[in-house]
Amino acid sequence: MKLGRAALGLLLLAPLAVRAVEPISLGLALAGVLTGYIYPRLYCLFAECCGQKRSLSREALQKDLDSKLFGQHLAKKVILNAVSGFISNPKPKKPLTLSLHGWTGTGKNFVSKIIAENIYEGGLNSDYVHLFVATLHFPHASNITLYKDQLQLWIRGNVSTCARSIFIFDEMDKMHAGLIDAIKPFLDYYDHVDGVSYQKAIFIFLSNAGAERITDVALDFWRSGKQREEIKLKDMEPALSVSAFNNKNSEEVERFTNVPEELTSGIQSGGTRTDTQALSRPPFPPPPSSHPLTCRSLSFTKQETNRLDSNSASAMTVCV
Repeated sequence: MKLGRAALGLLLLAPLAVRAVEPISLGLALAGVLTGYIYPRLYCLFAECCGQKRSLSREALQKDLDSKLFGQHLAKKVILNAVSGFISNPKPKKPLTLSLHGWTGTGKNFVSKIIAENIYEGGLNSDYVHLFVATLHFPHASNITLYKDQLQLWIRGNVSTCARSIFIFDEMDKMHAGLIDAIKPFLDYYDHVDGVSYQKAIFIFLSNAGAERITDVALDFWRSGKQREEIKLKDMEPALSVSAFNNKNSEEVERFTNVPEELTSGIQSGGTRTDTQALSRPPFPPPPSSHPLTCRSLSFTKQETNRLDSNSASAMTVCV
């Protein structure tokens, strides 16, 4: 950036030097400055470019989570710290890998949407955000070898184009055994894999695995007369660990779930590797009975405010 400004300044502010340059050389120099510095920045004013739409704001992400996601205090905290900590790290050692567990309708997909929208203007429609649904994109077990090759090529090609690519895998508990092997090389501590660095990429895995046990923990707190907000990650960890053991794909993913270094300092001394893993696999318990009315009310308010907006669905609030 500084080099581009310096070159442009010399060409525009040093007339004596410019007169001494041959016309062809001057033209080539100007063309180089325009294509190498000015044009890409002008282009990105009108079209989506790789990288954040702006420097990701922790405050904006927290506001979105607080105003759109209800009843999931554990997920809010984990997502906020993990995503903001990872994005603010200029040299992460490995990709950010999040594994979200819970029943369908508890907010896992919606959280993925919020993350995407806070990194790219286009959100889930961005060219740099890629969503895979196991039963839709990988339906036939007989094609597992083909799926592996295609998936690796797709990930490699997109990360080569944009290091900050986001990959979302839904229905991980329904994915054919062995397909996760195609993803594993991109999730570990490698500077490069076949000449490509995946350290700035984000992988989000959504799964129903462990939903029953997560629900049991929430019910135990309710039966004990405790508030839902009193549930802590350590209370959910046994349920998540058992669910991972009982589901092969979840077990493989858990090996690579990680948390940015910025977060590990917040773990109490004596924390184990399991503690840090819990920070990157937030549980999504079923919705409490006290929240739906609040959510419906807020949704109605948003729809009234945006009733003239043809894209008012983007203002929808999830009740979880």
